[in-house]
Amino acid sequence: MFIDNTTPPINYSQKLRLLIVDDVAVHRTLLMSGLRRINPFLEIEQAASVDEAIELLSQGKFDAVVCDWMMPGQGGEVLLRWMRARPMFKYVPFVMISSKTENEDIIEAFMALGVDGYITKPFTPSGVYGKVTAAIEKLND
Repeated sequence: MFIDNTTPPINYSQKLRLLIVDDVAVHRTLLMSGLRRINPFLEIEQAASVDEAIELLSQGKFDAVVCDWMMPGQGGEVLLRWMRARPMFKYVPFVMISSKTENEDIIEAFMALGVDGYITKPFTPSGVYGKVTAAIEKLND
């Protein structure tokens, strides 16, 4: 995963705290590394499961969550429903990453689940960063 030419302009004065949730450690590490190359001022936490993500969310404020849809046990859908059911997390931008590329899956993610952004695999860190910042900006409009 490398930075490509589609990286949005970086607002370095905007300190963002992100939570990355993925059951595969290598995926989390590569995404974190790529995002930090784009914006070294990001504060990034990581979780390997929905339970771990809920624990981290309960301990502090996050500006956005980036989560894999399909994980063993409980997937991203469970975390998103948990967040949207709580006033404290209801409006935290949620970007779903998935290997599901069918239009029906993408429509489900937005319409039924209420994601703020959707990224299909394979992806680039700049693509993820763009979706996250767009979701945050939309929230702030």
